[in-house]
Amino acid sequence: MDKRIIVVDDDVIMLQAIKNRLAKDGYKVFATTDAQDALDTLQDEDFDLIISDIMMPYVSGIELLSAIKQANKKIPIIIISALDQQEVILTAFEEGAEDFVKKPINLDELLLRVSKVFA
Repeated sequence: MDKRIIVVDDDVIMLQAIKNRLAKDGYKVFATTDAQDALDTLQDEDFDLIISDIMMPYVSGIELLSAIKQANKKIPIIIISALDQQEVILTAFEEGAEDFVKKPINLDELLLRVSKVFA
């Protein structure tokens, strides 16, 4: 399996848990705590999926979504967040998110949603 995934979350423990679980299932994973770093990496490399938190310092997950869509990148995005505000979730979907997973994340559920994106 050569699917490449970027995971963006400022929670280092969560980031590492997601990265390890996806890598265990054969995905190639680039993990970063910084959405700007993810954007810079996307300019140089191709990825098949982005998994991003919403609430992060500097550049939010919504801003990341918006920047990716403005660049006409056709990359599916799964948003993860502890926020349970309907308006934030709706904004994420309006900006082009494929799916939303509420924190705390069940890694098996996330893996299932990732496999659905690639189905």
